[in-house]
This record gives sequence, C-alpha cells and structure tokens, in this order.
Amino acid sequence: MADSTRTQKSIKNAQVSMFYYFVQLILGFWSRKVFFQYLGSEILGLDTTATNLLSFLNLAEMGISTAVGFFLYKPMYHHDTKTINEIVALEGWVYRRIAYFIICAAVVLMAFFPLIFAKSTIPLWCVYAIFLVMLFGSMLGYFINYKMIVLGADQKIYKVTIVTQGAGVFLKILLILLLPIVSSPFVFYLLTNTVGYLFGCVWLNKVLQKEYPWLSVKGYDGKSLLQKYPDIMKKTKQVFVHRISGTILIQAAPLIMYAYTSLTIIAYYGNYMLVITKMSQLLNTVFGSTGAAIGNLIASGDKERIKKVFWELFDSRLFISFTALFCIYYLIEPFIRVWLGDEYLLSKELLIIMLFSFSIVANRTTIDSFICGSGLFHDIWAPITESIINLIASVTLGYYWGIEGVLLGGIISQSIFIGVWKPYFLFTEGIKESSLNYFIPFLGRCAIIGICFLVLYFATSFIDFESIDSYEKLIQCGLTVFLEVVITVFTMFYIFTSGMKFFVSRMYALFMAKLNAFRNR
Repeated sequence: MADSTRTQKSIKNAQVSMFYYFVQLILGFWSRKVFFQYLGSEILGLDTTATNLLSFLNLAEMGISTAVGFFLYKPMYHHDTKTINEIVALEGWVYRRIAYFIICAAVVLMAFFPLIFAKSTIPLWCVYAIFLVMLFGSMLGYFINYKMIVLGADQKIYKVTIVTQGAGVFLKILLILLLPIVSSPFVFYLLTNTVGYLFGCVWLNKVLQKEYPWLSVKGYDGKSLLQKYPDIMKKTKQVFVHRISGTILIQAAPLIMYAYTSLTIIAYYGNYMLVITKMSQLLNTVFGSTGAAIGNLIASGDKERIKKVFWELFDSRLFISFTALFCIYYLIEPFIRVWLGDEYLLSKELLIIMLFSFSIVANRTTIDSFICGSGLFHDIWAPITESIINLIASVTLGYYWGIEGVLLGGIISQSIFIGVWKPYFLFTEGIKESSLNYFIPFLGRCAIIGICFLVLYFATSFIDFESIDSYEKLIQCGLTVFLEVVITVFTMFYIFTSGMKFFVSRMYALFMAKLNAFRNR
C-alpha cells in the first residue's frame, strides 16, 4: 500500500511538472518577443545579469535544504510532528542568518554597481530597482517560504509547483497583455514582479496551513535545536562542498571553450545544446519528483524493496533517456538544417561526444537520488578531486583538440566519479552489499544499448536524412525514427532487464486501478 502511494504521489508530481514545463516552454518564446519589443534588449540583459549576481550570493545557502530534506524523511514516514516542527524551526533559524549575510553582501555589491554597469546606457536607478526587487523575492524564501520543504519531503512538491509556476504563468500572461498598453513598461514590470512574489508567498503559506495545521516554528530556540540535531549542520557542510564543486565545473567549462575556439563555433554549439538541454529538462521533470519517494522508501528500511525500486527507476530512466538520445542523434542535424541552414551544422564526431556526455549526466539521477535519500554526503574528497581532474583534462585536451577536447576532459572526470565512484559508494555504504551487484548488471545494460544502436543503424539506413528540407518532412521522418527507436529499445529492455518489467507491471496496475475507479463511478 505504501509503495503504491509513493508511486501515485510521484506520478502526480510528474504530471503537474510536465504540464507547467510545456506551458512555460510555449510562453517563453511568446513573452521573449514582447519583452524585447517593450522593455528592450538592455533591460533583459540587466535582468539576466542581476539574476546571476543574486545566484552568486545565494551560494551561501547551498546544502541546507538538501540536508534538512534528508532529516525530514524518517519523521515524515512515522508522522512524528514534534520532530518535524523542530527540524523546520532549525532550518528557519539557519536561513535567517544566511539571509542577514546575503543582505549585507548585497549592500556591499550594490556599492560597486556604478563600476560594474559603467558601460551600460541604462539609468543607474533601474539597475538598483531590478536588483532590489529580485533580492526581495529571494528574502521571502529565506524568512517565510522555507517551510515549503515539508511539502517536498511529503511528496507533495506538486503543490509548490502549482503555486510558484502557476503564479509565474499568470504574471507572464499579464505582462504580455498589458506591457503594450501601459505608459511605463519598466515600472509596471517591477511592480508586477513584486506583487507576484507577495502573492506566491501568501498562497504557498495558505496551502501549508491547510495541509499541515500542526506545523509551527514558534517558541523554539535555534541554538538549542542546533545542539539537539548537530548532524544537520554536518551534512550541510558536506553537501555544500558537493554543490560548490559542481557549480565551479558548470561555470568553468564555457570559459575554457572560449579560450580554444571562436565565438561562432560556440554559438553553433549553443544551438545543439539548446535542443539537448530542453530534453534534459524534460527528463528531470519526469523523474525529479521521485526524490522524496526514494527518501521515504529508504526510511522504511526494507532492503529488498529498496533494491527492486532502484533497478526499476534505473532501467526506466535508462530506457527513456536513450530513446531520447537515439532520436537526437538521428534528427538533430535535419532539424538544424531546416531551422537555421547547412552552415550551422557541426561535425558528427562532436555530436557523438556531446551525446555521450549527456548520457552520463542524464542517467546519474537515480544514483544521486538514492545517495541523497541515504544521506551519503561525506565523500567530500570526490567532488574536489573531480573538479581538479576535470579542469586539468579540459585545459590540456582543449589545447590539442579544441571544443572536442574540452568536452572529452569533462567525460573523463564524469566517467570516473559519476560512472564508477558514485555507484560504488552507494552500494557499499548505502545498500551495504558488493558493488559488483551494480557493475555486472550495468555492463549487461551497456551491451543492450550497443545492440540497440546496431539494430537502429540498419533500420534507419533506408531513410534519406539529407533530403529533409522542410518541417513537414522533418515531422514525418521524426515520427518514423521515433517509432523505430521506441519499439527497438523498449523490446530489448523489457526482455533483458528486470527493472523494466517491474516498471511496466507497476504502470499497468495503476492504469487498471484508474480504469476500474472510472467504471465504478
């Protein structure tokens, strides 16, 4: 029963996230055009810059929410409201101190705005105004909205998504409709964002009061709670090292690329990455809702159930991600050709390297979710070493092979730490059994993927991808390729992997339950 409830909640979270993903995707193209027309490119550039500056300041938070979320899984599973209140109260106490630090750092940063934005033609008051509005929205999260972590731990993150994404969609539509007719578009933009932050805050707290009337953080002493739960800060420091190392890698890669290739090639590379990134976001939207379910499952202590669910999630994600990868491999070049032209195509070798890198990142989520659910963050040497190897390999190989070498440097470090260390760490210290119980089945799955590629290579050899010169032909060809890929990959995974059988059985049972419920109405 508990397993079924976890699945239903995960599906609910995924459904809501998927809905808002596509709504935001559509609105994003529409609103971008309106914002360019009525706010101007410099204001939009300022918005992006202010967001990046604030994100840099928010690095101080990295680790708190993840650590607190881990410690909430067990009391949430046992409905221990007293412990939940104490942990959330401690989170609020820590968040307030982080907020004070960020406010002080923001004041110092704003003193340098005249230098930072010296080349901008935008009035300086506009710079301060947009940054302060964003800072206000961020502070609401630290002082008030932090309690929403309970919804995440309880697998009700869809309620947070409805509030945050719903408010965002409403405000975006409002701006699209009213920016063309208001006398001061920039001022209206600022006011709308401010009201949106307040509206989302009030709405979210109403949801929390309704869902958890017992949730209260009043009357607790933060220092006493810190002594009672010392492991929370210990885990936070460990998570911080993991997060900061990951952030450095993400920020460093583009800079290294710029050093070894032209801006034109980087722009072409960006076109490919736009498609791949959107697919990655879609995968994260589908599977991102399983984190709390995994934490809840691990809290139950049922080892056999934990292993079964691990392979179910691993195989289902592997199936979906490689279906996407094969489709991208065959269709991205025709898409670029129709969308932009032949001159924007990159080499097939670079495409393969990009997709290989994406395959590592796309399939790390299951491992990461189980590591997070088990609270295994103490391997702080791993992200530090990964960062060093990544930077050295990327700089060295980039010198000889340009952008391909930079990506290969990332693949080397990812293969060692994401592909080998993380699974080893999870199985030996989390699941507590030999890591061979992961690596031997994983190698079998790699062989399945290799066979799928050979089958698809011959199955698609009859398609003339070079002749695709219109969106109509691209859609027709895309449907053919998609069906061939889905049938091939699904058949192989269903026959040869246990996790895929579990996944199909679970989805069939849920479908029949829904169907029976509909018939009995």
